[in-house]
Amino acid sequence: MTRLKTIIGKEFVDILRDKRTIITMIVMPLVAVPLLITIMAKVTQSQENKAKSMTADVAFIGREYAPDLYDLMEADSQFTLVEGIEAANLDSLVRDGSLDGAVVVGPDFGERVAGGVRATVEMYFRSSSSFNVTEGRIRDAVEAYDQTIVDERVVRMDLNPDLFDAIEVVPRDVSTMKEVLGKNVGGFLPYMFVIFMFTGAMYAGIDLSAGEKERGTLETLLSSPASRLEIVLGKFVVVAAVGIASALISMTGLYVAVRFGFEEIPEEIMEVVWEVLNVKVIAMIASLLLPLAAFFSALILALAVQAKSFREAQSTLTPLSIVVILPVVIGILPGMELNAVTALVPILNVSLATKDVIAGTIDPLYLSLAYISLFALASASIAFCVFWFNREETLFRS
Repeated sequence: MTRLKTIIGKEFVDILRDKRTIITMIVMPLVAVPLLITIMAKVTQSQENKAKSMTADVAFIGREYAPDLYDLMEADSQFTLVEGIEAANLDSLVRDGSLDGAVVVGPDFGERVAGGVRATVEMYFRSSSSFNVTEGRIRDAVEAYDQTIVDERVVRMDLNPDLFDAIEVVPRDVSTMKEVLGKNVGGFLPYMFVIFMFTGAMYAGIDLSAGEKERGTLETLLSSPASRLEIVLGKFVVVAAVGIASALISMTGLYVAVRFGFEEIPEEIMEVVWEVLNVKVIAMIASLLLPLAAFFSALILALAVQAKSFREAQSTLTPLSIVVILPVVIGILPGMELNAVTALVPILNVSLATKDVIAGTIDPLYLSLAYISLFALASASIAFCVFWFNREETLFRS
């Protein structure tokens, strides 16, 4: 045990001397996360406000057939109605941005409206444009005009207005704000935790295996009284600790971003956020990250020790980050829930369990299955790592 403690202390000293590890473990999650999230939020909000404040240039073809609709849109400060546009050119003009949208009314529009028959209005827009504001504006204008026609018909024919709304739907959302927040935002958290955990553990693992081979210090460590198992466990503990520290620091970065970067979030939502981020929730999320960190650390060490240099190990492990992130991305997809099957899928179970933990809807059975799966995987990966460290051809590959 004394030798193991000595090895762990030695590896911690080595890691803290490595600038790359310090940057990926502390600087990136603590500084980059709140900075990026805040910038993204500010830019998105700014672009949305800009799009909503701009006047939409809309062509109106068929003014003589629907003068009331034209007058309604002309009086709306959100529109600038463009004259002299040919109908045949609308597609290209809207597509290339010369026009924000267009409204086309056919010659039979007035006749059909007067006869109590449904009339047609064509609406041109580009859904790929910024926030698709124009479509919503035109639709609102047409619907407002449609309602005036319906109201006039009801009065003229002395009808009961309820004839046109036979059923009133009264929504009763039984989901709490906490559940909504957990399901919609909770999926993003594992993505951030996992990527920073893996990245932090990767650089530490490479430095303590391939890096030591490159520096020529691994042979010195192997010649010490410590057993191979103690050496592996010492390196494993340090790499796992770095991975967990990266994840926890990213949590701190997220807290800083939410606390100081989003002044426009309604107070009632912020109250729910602080209710969600309590000690119990954070402890449960951390407990899910522990076995995952063990799996990452053992796998990284096993693969990195086979490389001859830091660069070779880095080129081997970097593509693995895509494989690691894929289950987290799947967990964000709509319809993905934690069940008896997904609870057994590594990384995916962490993503789904995190959403349920934050929402307060976690099933103890599925959570237990997720723990069993993660600890089994961590144990297998540690055994795999020890196996590779016991192979002379792996340690002394040149």
